[in-house]
Amino acid sequence: MTKGVRPVRSTLPSTRRLPLAAGAVLTAVAVAVLGACTGPGSSDGADKDGTAGPVGGAAASAAPGKYQTLPQPCSAVDADSLKRLVPGLADYSGTEALTYDTDRLVGCSWQAKAADGASRSLKLSMVRVVSYDPSVSDEAQATSDFEKKAQAASIPLTPADGSSTNPTASSTASGTSSSSSSSSSSGGSTSSGGTGSSSSGNAADSSTGTNAANGTDSTGTSAASLAPRLLSGVGNAAFINDVASTAGKGASRTVTLVFRTANVLATVTYTQSSTSDAQPPDSADLQKDAEKVASDLQHRVEG
Repeated sequence: MTKGVRPVRSTLPSTRRLPLAAGAVLTAVAVAVLGACTGPGSSDGADKDGTAGPVGGAAASAAPGKYQTLPQPCSAVDADSLKRLVPGLADYSGTEALTYDTDRLVGCSWQAKAADGASRSLKLSMVRVVSYDPSVSDEAQATSDFEKKAQAASIPLTPADGSSTNPTASSTASGTSSSSSSSSSSGGSTSSGGTGSSSSGNAADSSTGTNAANGTDSTGTSAASLAPRLLSGVGNAAFINDVASTAGKGASRTVTLVFRTANVLATVTYTQSSTSDAQPPDSADLQKDAEKVASDLQHRVEG
């Protein structure tokens, strides 16, 4: 070593001189950082079991309804059927129901009145049901709405086999009067399908009306086959209601048929009335006509 020159000591700390406690702290920090990158809160959308979860934690929404539009209601029934059901009209183009969203609600009606005061009317309405609950599909909401309409009309929600009936129907059917106001239940309203009579004609007062459930009609058709009931063969679900009245000097009968196909609810209301006949028109004929119109309407909805 050259005389007079002092050795230079390093100012950097030696790793051998780090306290053991400081090393332990560094190790803990590293483990925590690694855990944050690979734990259940990672952005790769994986759950603790390794399966992929919803991005951002959003809940899955129910599927939208099958039908997103509705057919034009005034052209849903063919001209020959209209001339037979509502004879005497000079114009069969129909009267559209007032609506502000034709993709959600449409309706049409035809009405003819003869010189002797007899009249016939046909009303159609269609509602495309949309669920505003993301966990409930449009079709599930339509099913619920259909069941509410059936209950409001006191229609049993099970087949009429004598084994089970809807409690609402059995508790409200007796002691109530039938009413021809059921004809106002359709034609551009989401409440279409209600009948205006909680008894649905099942227990009409003999002084004011008769109905399909009393005995047989003039065609000899049995009461059981004409009574207000669930129907098969129309849409995914359907019911028919039959109310007759002999109040005043004339008589009338209104048949209302409500059916569901996917997320669409449709209502057909057919009424015949007379100012001179003592007895209402036969149930069998009117119900057959209503079913034919409902079948045509279903085909138009389904395309």
